Amino acid sequence: MTDRFRQLHILCGAILAGLVLVNVVLIVLLKSGSIGPAPLPQAFPLVLFAIALALLVASPAVKMAVFKRIGAEGFGADQDKIFAAYQTSNIIAFALREAGGLIGFILSLLTANIWWSWGLGGAAIIAMIFDWPKREHLGM
Repeated sequence: MTDRFRQLHILCGAILAGLVLVNVVLIVLLKSGSIGPAPLPQAFPLVLFAIALALLVASPAVKMAVFKRIGAEGFGADQDKIFAAYQTSNIIAFALREAGGLIGFILSLLTANIWWSWGLGGAAIIAMIFDWPKREHLGM
């Protein structure tokens, strides 16, 4: 089971690192002057922001729903099935958070305002850190 937790930690760490790297790329692009604001309808950034915020807020609920839907609570003593459900629910939650952070990156590219990416990406990273997969969550 230790190897499976290590694999889950590596995968979650890679998702988190991806958000950090896109922000580094964004800083380089903005400092080099490679991007500028695109002409957008006024409501477009707000709609994307709302979608990103919805993804970030919904991720814990989706995680629990997926875990329950797979039936992990009814597995009894089958640790492998419980962990598989836990792993799937964590990957989905991390992916939703990453999607929210990447929408911030897209907004930053479109508006040439780095705060979209730093705000949404930062919120996603903080949520990932606070919801990091732990053995204690499964009672192991």
